[in-house]
Amino acid sequence: MTILTIDDIRTKLHDRRLEVVAVATGLHYNTLRQIRDNKQHNIKYETLEKLSNYFYRECALIGASK
Repeated sequence: MTILTIDDIRTKLHDRRLEVVAVATGLHYNTLRQIRDNKQHNIKYETLEKLSNYFYRECALIGASK
């Protein structure tokens, strides 16, 4: 699987409820908020991987429901 860029992740986080993403990914709400608001610049690869997996899973679920 391809890891999304940080800019792609930031864009996708803008229209999401961070509480839902936090529960689904196991990441802390504040981490997600800082990434979304461009205050987090040193992001771990593991964090990018978790968020990429979340967004790819979400796309797969939407595609399967059509």
